[in-house]
Amino acid sequence: MSFFTRVIQRLKRDHFRARYLKAARKVLATRPATRGTLPFLLLSMVHSRDVVPYLVALKSFIHFANPERIVVVCDPSITDDDRALLVRHVPHIELRHADEFTHPDMPRGGTWERLFAIAGLAREHYVVQLDADTLTVQPIPEVLAAIQAGHGFVIGEATDTPIRLLPAVRENALPWMAPDAHIQGIAETEMVNVGLPQDARYIRGCSGFTGFPRSATMQDTMIDFSRRMNAKLGANWKRWGTEQVTSNYLVSNATGTRPLPFPKYGTPDLATADTAFFHFIGSMRFIDGKYEATTRQALGLIDVARVN
Repeated sequence: MSFFTRVIQRLKRDHFRARYLKAARKVLATRPATRGTLPFLLLSMVHSRDVVPYLVALKSFIHFANPERIVVVCDPSITDDDRALLVRHVPHIELRHADEFTHPDMPRGGTWERLFAIAGLAREHYVVQLDADTLTVQPIPEVLAAIQAGHGFVIGEATDTPIRLLPAVRENALPWMAPDAHIQGIAETEMVNVGLPQDARYIRGCSGFTGFPRSATMQDTMIDFSRRMNAKLGANWKRWGTEQVTSNYLVSNATGTRPLPFPKYGTPDLATADTAFFHFIGSMRFIDGKYEATTRQALGLIDVARVN
């Protein structure tokens, strides 16, 4: 890629980011969220730079599914002003320090603390993990049905993303192996070799929006999985992406887990008129105006709620 091309791309990203932030800040004019009654806990890990996007993600989601509890695991970057803003818009929010959710057999940083918090809170609650770069713009009956039934859910990467036994996971990942292979593929080829249960399963899903049913053993399972994978992969197990592998493993082995229909739940590049839930992963946020336009759509729902 030439220097000129890189400059043009940077200018485009800055342009679309500025337009998005101007739109997203309108969430600050909406009324505070009210506590819901649906029987689940909504959890997110939030960085200071993502407080405003998180409020849009949260308020658009609870327009369709409002839980009885909302918890934020605060990244160390969260300031006192951030906390005040979150409480002003979500008076019943529970703000927790990331340092509360660590274990010597797991890496630190990334989203490891978030996942360990989920695994612990799942002892007493159905937990839904919601990323700050998501938007909900239409009803999500599949999610409500999973919560009601106590079944897990996860976003897949394609239509009918399968949940596989670990030998099949390895076979699926082997074609991606190369000297510069991504850690997710490396982990997927090796997890069959670390002594996990023979009936253990795995889905190549996305941890950005996942439903975890109640489980008395999920935290122990997470510690055991991380310990085994660390023994196999060493320093590689500290790389970014291992949290998603672990999340996929935990939800795949939870009660009744099914992937959500795709692309009704998915990324903006494959969205249709029926897409209800968007995940604007990093590479797709500011390449065009979709994030801004979908944010404005979501804010329209929030504004309707505010007026009513």
